[in-house]
Amino acid sequence: GSKSEHRPKIVYVITPTAHFNTPDGQYIRKDRMDDERSKCVERVSYNPRAELEKRILKAGVNVDVLLDYDDLELGALHVQRGDCLHYCMPGAADLVAARLLDSF
Repeated sequence: GSKSEHRPKIVYVITPTAHFNTPDGQYIRKDRMDDERSKCVERVSYNPRAELEKRILKAGVNVDVLLDYDDLELGALHVQRGDCLHYCMPGAADLVAARLLDSF
């Protein structure tokens, strides 16, 4: 067999979407986050970090699998809707696990 058959498979999971109440859902410096902006929203229009990762990483080129789980509309699953970076369980992480298993 070739060396490539024995190498580990590289799977990259796209960075989860933050759902802060800002134009792109991203956290803004703490001194610029008021109470309204720090609340989670159910949906954001895009995840700028994920878009950057998808431009750089290509399945079959520089990673074997690029796992994007489309979580733009999963803002209601964040921890007590006040932590816009972490999800409740079961939730988005379970979706990632299921899609990861499907990718093999």
